[in-house]
This record gives sequence, structure tokens and C-alpha cells, in this order.
Amino acid sequence: MLLTFLLITSIQLVYCKVILRPTVELDWWQNAIVYEIFPLSFKDSDGDGSGDFKGITQKLDYLVDIGVTAIWLTPFFESPLESGGYDITNYLEVQQVFGTIDDFKDLLKAAHSKNLKVIMDFVPNHTSDKHIWFKKSVENKTHYADYYIWKDAKNQEEVIKNNSITPIVPNNWKMICDNVSSWVWNNIRKQFYYTQFTNNLPDLNFRNKKVHEEMKNILNYWIELGIDGIRIDALRHVYESESLEDEPIINNNYPVDYLNLDHIYTTDQVEVYDLIKEWRLLLDEFKQKDHHTRIIMTESYSNHSVLYNYYTSGAEVPTNFKLINDSINYTPKDFEREIENWKMPFGATFNSVLQNHDKPRLPTYYGRELIDGFNALSLFLPGVSIVLYGGEIGMENLPDKINYARGPMQWDDTKYAGFTDGTNEPWVAVHSDYVTRNVQSESYDPKSYLNFFKSVSKLRQTETFKRGGLATDIFNDNKVFVLNRFLPGHENYTLIINMDSNYTQRVRLSDKILNLCDSLTVVVGSVNSNFDTGKSILTAEWIDLSPGATIILTEKTETGSTQSSGTQLFITLKALLLCLFFIKMCNI
Repeated sequence: MLLTFLLITSIQLVYCKVILRPTVELDWWQNAIVYEIFPLSFKDSDGDGSGDFKGITQKLDYLVDIGVTAIWLTPFFESPLESGGYDITNYLEVQQVFGTIDDFKDLLKAAHSKNLKVIMDFVPNHTSDKHIWFKKSVENKTHYADYYIWKDAKNQEEVIKNNSITPIVPNNWKMICDNVSSWVWNNIRKQFYYTQFTNNLPDLNFRNKKVHEEMKNILNYWIELGIDGIRIDALRHVYESESLEDEPIINNNYPVDYLNLDHIYTTDQVEVYDLIKEWRLLLDEFKQKDHHTRIIMTESYSNHSVLYNYYTSGAEVPTNFKLINDSINYTPKDFEREIENWKMPFGATFNSVLQNHDKPRLPTYYGRELIDGFNALSLFLPGVSIVLYGGEIGMENLPDKINYARGPMQWDDTKYAGFTDGTNEPWVAVHSDYVTRNVQSESYDPKSYLNFFKSVSKLRQTETFKRGGLATDIFNDNKVFVLNRFLPGHENYTLIINMDSNYTQRVRLSDKILNLCDSLTVVVGSVNSNFDTGKSILTAEWIDLSPGATIILTEKTETGSTQSSGTQLFITLKALLLCLFFIKMCNI
């Protein structure tokens, strides 16, 4: 058994730039395609212009068809919807615009019947200022007095004596969104409350044990209802330092704004690791009863060391935002670096996020030429792939400063893109390209974005994608990105993306990649490529890739062989040599 383990590990060390734990059977989440749904924009079932639970239920078969295995629902709790649903007034009730709690139960039941898991967005950092907890905290009610973070003004005595005096904030901490002080004066309580985002989202005080109990009760309620996991919003912001010291200014030559402060007191406090452990224990109590894993996903734009500790504290999926680019200048080397630098404990599962509801959609960054390329990259990488609704059909940003990535799903070419059948307009305008870019029309086009996505998502059911290794190469002066997924005894798959959206690139795989078969077969080519499924390509021949073109190749031949004997021999010899090295080192 130990020799077998060493052999598998050796093979992985030889070939993998992302190490995957060799397991007999993967848990449901370890190879999942998690599909993020912004409920307000997915499907309106009652004609009021807003998406709802019943609308999502109606489209579950579509999600199964494109290979989705889990859905992540952004907040659907009771809310005034002033901040996209992240402004919660009651964690135990659903927002009426989405339907009733029974509608949500029906959605859960229907999803589970189709083997789809449901992940709930959990928002512990803050509530709406309209939450009853906050109202009672403002009134300084004993039980709720410290549910939020309240501090006196620096000139508190003067302010109390004279209402006309302006209260002075406790320190230089700034809001993320509005770039003003994080401290908001409340004239009823005569104190500042703390918020990291906007005035209407006061931060909860997790140094209060009562807040912990409230959150555990909330989680307990939804887990008992049947959710399969939580995605913890804004986790790095949950704790703040008790010292209230000013945060260091990065550059004294510039104004003191959020970007010019080193957030050592307002983000990534060590107490958050114990919080993850606390919620992990709660979820595992349920697993002991029914042997079903409820996962923890986390949202945190933190450094690798922090996210590594998320893993060790009990989060299965500390979401990897390192591949989300804030610059159109990201190159294959940048992506390769971020893939290689992702730090995980041994046995942990890799994950990738290339777009979400807080970032512009991919075509806005990279252009339409690379829609298929980045969809393929997201699905080709090991572990958990997290994709944003509509990404599979190439949806683009709305001309809306706030809801740019949250446009209504484009289902067909009828009025309002089939998002709503009613006379009411959608809550936000549909993108003008819906007439040609929609699920229905792309379903009929074999070379569409949608059908390309479906072809790649099917590969994730192969053993190679479930347990195989990953190797990367870069061609043509940092223009062409090549990734290989491999598993001895199974098909190898090679993804080639021309990330130059302006010029055709010529590549010859044999120039850099050894041990491939002499002839490869096209699994699927992008909308803008001239490569059709089944076409044979010699690794020693030049391949012309049009701007942004993407192809996936496999070594599988018509006779069903999986790898050339040369490739098998090379893998076996190299793995055995490394295995013998381990045996010698361990004195086995």
C-alpha cells in the first residue's frame, strides 16, 4: 500500500504543477462546476420583472444539461435590496420578491432530485441598518447593545455637552466603497458605529458571544432545511483589531484614502480562523448523522498565507481570485504564475474563479475573441470550477455603473430575452445583444459559445479531469498558453489558447512538449477557430491559431488507445526512479 502511494505521489510530483490528492472516490464537491446565480436576474416566473425561486426551478434541467453540479445562490434573505441583497434584515426569512419559503423548499427538493447541490451565500460581517438588531442596538437595549461596533468620539464629552460640535472619528479607518471614514455618527445613541462598506451596512461585533450564537442558529436552520454548503461573504472583514490604532499610511505624498492604507487592523485578523473552525464543527455535526458533506466556500481577496490557513481551519473552497484580472495586460505567464503559486495543504483541492458578480464580465476585459478560451481555462483547471451565470453564452457587461455584471439572463430572442414573460420591464435593462446571444439560438448552433462550454464541461467527468495532473507551457513569446491534463492509463487532454486577440499565432507542439503522441485528435474548437471535432493534428506540424482561438486535443485514437507506448514508458520510468528515491530516503 505504501509503495503504491509513493508511486502515485511520484507521478504527481514529476508532472503536476498543481498537486491533487490521490483518492479512491471524490466527494461531491471536489470536481464540481459551481454555477453562481444572482436570483434577481436569472428567471422571472410571475411577470413582475424580478427573478425568483420558481424561475430557477424551471431552469434546473438546463443547468444539468450544461454540466453544472452545484448552484450557488447569492443572498435571498429578507432585505430592502439596497445593496444587492447583501443588506439583510432577517436571516431566517426570504425576500418576498423571490417567493416564499415553500418556493425555496421546492427549489431545494427539485435540485436534489437532479443531483444538483445548493450552496447558500452567508453574510456574517454586517446587516442592513434596518435590521431589528441594529434598531435595538441604536436604542442601547441591553441584550443588543454590543451586537455592533460602537465607539465614542474622540471629543465625546464636548459633543455630549454641545450638539453643535462635530464628533471626531476614533481613527483613520476608511470605507471600501465610498472612501470616507468607516465611522458613522448616530445621533440617537450618540456614538459612532463602524462599517467597512457603506452607511447602510453596519458591521456586526463578533467579539460578542451572542452574535456567534445568532449565526450558529441561522446556519443550523438552513442546514436542517437542506442546503449543501455556505459561501461566506467578506470573511476577511469579519474581525477588526480592538486597539483602534490608525492604520499605517502607505505613501505620505498621497491623500489618506482606502487604497493608501495598510489594512493591518481591519482585515485578516487571526480570530477568523477560529470562526471557520467553529462553523466547520457545526456542519460536521450534521455529516455525522447522514454522511453528507456540507462545504465551506470563502470570499476573501487575501494573500496566500491567509487562504492556506482557511484550508487548514476547515474551509474546503477558499475561493481563488488570483486568476481574476484587473488589467487587460494579463498574459499566459501571469496565469501560469498564479496557478503555480496557489498554496494548498497536502490533499487540499484546487479551485478557480475567472469571473463573478463583483467583476466585469470576461468579454469586457479580453474581448469576444477569448470568450471560449477563458471558459475552457476555467473548466480545464483541476478541482472546483466556479462560473458566473450567463458566462457560458458569452454575456457581456451592461452599461450600468452598479449592476454591470448582473444583467438578466438571456434565454431567447423574444422581448426581454425570455427573462420575463410579463408586461413589466426587468428590474434592470437587458443587454442589447440578446437577440443573437441567447441560450435558444446558441443551442442550435454547433459552433456556439454554449455548445463549446458543454463540450468542455463533459470532459470533467473523465478520470483524467477528476484525478489527473496539470502541466503548463507557453509558446510564441508569451502569446499562446498550453495546458495539459494527464493521468497514466487514461486519455491526455491538451488545451491551446491563443491569448493574442489581434494576431494569428503559429505553434508546433513538438517544439516544447515531449512525449505526446505523434497524432492528436480535436475534441472541440472555439467559435473562432477552424478546427472541427475529430480532425487529426500532427504534433510536428505547424498549427495556425486565429486571434483568440482555442482548441482542445486528446491522444485518444479511433481504436481507443489512451497513450503512446513511448509516453507510457517515459512516465513509468521517471515515476519509478523517483519512487526508488523515496524508498531509499525512507529506508523502506
